[in-house]
Amino acid sequence: MRVRVFSTSIVRWPVDAVPRESTEQSARESTGEAEKLRLEKFRLQADLLKWAIVAIGAVVSFVVIDYGKLRLEQFRVTAENERQLLGAYLQATDSPAPDVWKRKLNLILNSANDKRTVAWAGRELEYIEKFAALDTLYRETLKIASQLVDPGRLKEPDRVQARARFNQLYWADLPFAGESSGVKFAMIEFRDQLLKAEDAADNSSKQKEWGTLNEKLIALSQALSKPPSASEAGEETSDDLE
Repeated sequence: MRVRVFSTSIVRWPVDAVPRESTEQSARESTGEAEKLRLEKFRLQADLLKWAIVAIGAVVSFVVIDYGKLRLEQFRVTAENERQLLGAYLQATDSPAPDVWKRKLNLILNSANDKRTVAWAGRELEYIEKFAALDTLYRETLKIASQLVDPGRLKEPDRVQARARFNQLYWADLPFAGESSGVKFAMIEFRDQLLKAEDAADNSSKQKEWGTLNEKLIALSQALSKPPSASEAGEETSDDLE
């Protein structure tokens, strides 16, 4: 019996037998696809970042606009309040009562937010404390005295009221406020002549005394038109206290 022995052999293809061009093309295609994916990813990230920036910018814009509107409204309300306060103060100055002026100014000092308004109110208050109250009394004194120099009005009710008010100014208000020495002398001269004119009996003496009273009114007017200095006002007040 014969046995056939078959030999098997492995056929190996050499590496060089694989086409090189096909391998390089595949590598290039893979690289190109990867690059496309990377660029697409970068484009998507850029778009997301762009829209995020747009959204943030819109939100910031709305916030800034709303804040600006709020600030403008606050400024408008503050300005209106300060305008009303100043208007109330100007109306108060129509009254010959400096205490009313000071109450309005203190309200402005406590309520106003503007530094210039507060500084102005402080200066006004200081001025009123020193001069304005006395100046108001000076104006009233001249007005009252001018109502007393007409002999034809001796019995009129308005003249009687003016005469009583003159006595209050002479004995109380002006000395308490610290009238100047010139005003004090002019008031004494005017009052002495007023008593002489009111007591005159015959027509000739009446005419003379009332004429002299008008001259004393002119002298009083000149004295009242000169506001006292701060030092003089202080000296007068100190003398009155002593």
